[in-house]
Amino acid sequence: MSSQQEDILGQLSKVARLVKRDIDAVLAQHSLHTGQWALLKAVSLLEPVSQITLSKYLIIEKPAVTKTVVRLEELGFISRKSVGRQRLVELTPQARAAFDAIDEAVQAAHRLFLGELSKEEQHSLEILMTRLLATHRPVEQEESS
Repeated sequence: MSSQQEDILGQLSKVARLVKRDIDAVLAQHSLHTGQWALLKAVSLLEPVSQITLSKYLIIEKPAVTKTVVRLEELGFISRKSVGRQRLVELTPQARAAFDAIDEAVQAAHRLFLGELSKEEQHSLEILMTRLLATHRPVEQEESS
């Protein structure tokens, strides 16, 4: 790996940590952290959804999904139900009631974080990040199966 590639990936890692820090600060007001919010957001898009599907969608290991699901169930944000041999995850009424306010607070933090970039720069960044994800996501999903 060239020095430039190391610099790019190092900067990407730093940016990811800063975004996580800022979003965690917003989510702490709701007793959540970024990993839990990512899972709640995925459930809201895919529900009812299996934990295996969540693992693949979020590119995280199955035990981490299970641990997060259990914690969110304890907090009253999600419920699990058995359908045949599958355990499906859904948002609870409590989560639905709080979801829009939490999402807006997170979106405001996103806007603040990206505020120094023009719309064109944000679009270029989105294209590059989408390409990187598309290139590497299938490998990640196969490894977690």
